[in-house]
Amino acid sequence: MQLHTLERRLELLKDEGNGLNTHEIVQELMAKFGCSRSTAYNDFATKPEWQPILQELAKQLLKVQNRHEQLYRKASFMYSQAKSDRARIAALNLMRQINVESVQLGGVKPTEQTQTEESHIKWEDPEVCKKQYSSDISLTPDNADSTSAQQDFES
Repeated sequence: MQLHTLERRLELLKDEGNGLNTHEIVQELMAKFGCSRSTAYNDFATKPEWQPILQELAKQLLKVQNRHEQLYRKASFMYSQAKSDRARIAALNLMRQINVESVQLGGVKPTEQTQTEESHIKWEDPEVCKKQYSSDISLTPDNADSTSAQQDFES
């Protein structure tokens, strides 16, 4: 069954469930999907054949969705228990992939991402940074313990 046909038939069932009559459903299907009147009426005529298939497909999708949720829980547990950064990154990557697949199973179509502005990173010499940092902050006996200095200031 083609995706276009599947979407049209799911819309037919939804409209029928919302209480629309056959003529109203046919008009809506023609407008929304650009199909002919005979195609829409044919969907009604063959509904006893394709509706059980759609319902079985929906059950299978729910099973797959439940499996994705279980995999996500396991990957999340792996992430929390991982001892190395590589294992954490692998678990995060798996969690991300499961999320993408779950969204796609839900019927959301991926959109093209627009390229964001380029980020430019300025390279600073580490030695210069150390000198600059040490000259900006000099520890004296008065401010060596910053927490006690803050407590004295707040009192």
